[in-house]
Amino acid sequence: MLAMFKLIASLLIICSAGLAGLRAASAYSLRSRQLRTLQEALQLLDTEIMYGATPLPAALSKVAAAAGDAVGTVFREAGDMLGKGSGLTAGEAWNLAVDRNIRRTAFTQEDRAILRSFGEALGSSDRAEQHKHITLTTYHLRQEEEKAERERQKNERIWKYGGFLVGIGIVLLLL
Repeated sequence: MLAMFKLIASLLIICSAGLAGLRAASAYSLRSRQLRTLQEALQLLDTEIMYGATPLPAALSKVAAAAGDAVGTVFREAGDMLGKGSGLTAGEAWNLAVDRNIRRTAFTQEDRAILRSFGEALGSSDRAEQHKHITLTTYHLRQEEEKAERERQKNERIWKYGGFLVGIGIVLLLL
């Protein structure tokens, strides 16, 4: 009976540590995916502004629907604030939406700084200038995505296997 209890406890420890490692590893993949989604969303926003001549609140809402989940929430909230006539400028609405929703994403402070910088220029110039700002922001986000991908390749495997190995180490120490 005692041996069975030890076996079950050991399996629980190993599985718990392994799952913690898998969760930490998934954060690296999530950031890369969300940065890619954000770049695609900005390209869609660029298209809506440049070729669709869509008003900014409607364009932000369209992009939000296409982007989905955490990234789309920023666009949706900024579009809602502008659409309701809250008295905020487009940049203020964008930065407020970024600040409120950054914790729901896997974005870092560098990503946040890029998004806030984009917000400063949002809606404050003509379509051609907006296109330039979106292109510049996309370029910076692409650099961050490349950096995130390097970090993922470097750290993901360590966390995946490290969690299980730590669990095994704990079990060996307890036995």
